[in-house]
Amino acid sequence: MIDIQKLQRYFEIGDSCVKAVDNVDLHIAAGEFVAVMGPSGSGKSTLLYVLGAMDRPTGGSVSIGGQRLDKMDDQQCSDFRNRSLGFVFQSFHLLPRMNLIRNTELPMIYAQAEPAKRRRRVEQLLNAVGLGDRMDRLPTELSGGQCQRAAIARALVNGPKLLLADEPTGNLDSHTGLEIIGIFQALNRAGMTVIMVTHDENMAEHAGRIIRMRDGQVEQIEKVAQPRRSQLPDSIEKSLSEVSGALY
Repeated sequence: MIDIQKLQRYFEIGDSCVKAVDNVDLHIAAGEFVAVMGPSGSGKSTLLYVLGAMDRPTGGSVSIGGQRLDKMDDQQCSDFRNRSLGFVFQSFHLLPRMNLIRNTELPMIYAQAEPAKRRRRVEQLLNAVGLGDRMDRLPTELSGGQCQRAAIARALVNGPKLLLADEPTGNLDSHTGLEIIGIFQALNRAGMTVIMVTHDENMAEHAGRIIRMRDGQVEQIEKVAQPRRSQLPDSIEKSLSEVSGALY
């Protein structure tokens, strides 16, 4: 699924060179749930942004599903992000004057999907994450957990097989954060590859592997023998499984 070889992302700041990602080699198989941890400045978010084709490597190679991101031009990167990747961030990045339907369908509009198809997909996904009764609400009328669930629906709308999450529980209380992790686990059980950056050891232990970074390098990779499981209501678990299958 993901093959990274000698990846470098360096930044020139004055006379200094900051090695945010420094000669990283990494392989992540399809269907894995991986957590990336490390102190601030360790390079974990930079690594995620390079994987998400939002930042360009200084050197090395990045391959996702056989496609070389480091060889793509700007338009190819944009198309790849839109059609192949889903993103979830700490800040939900929902447009405040648009209701959940409009927010969720935006990636499909950029992909030039037909309105009827957009509506069906959006309703499927908002129902699947438990927001079927709030589709017409504005983000300002929702709780933080509800906004993050809407952001997950938006991330899934074009049917990606890879979900990238940068501190997705950072703005949430622990109970709500576990609900979000439960959604990631349900998606992963349905076949989606999930890569999550987090500072929270408890959240990381819900993944199958933990990659620990320090000073731009992979310091340690741990296999989680028995990942913690966050329980979801049966209805949401079933809906996520069904809609994930439909997307693929």
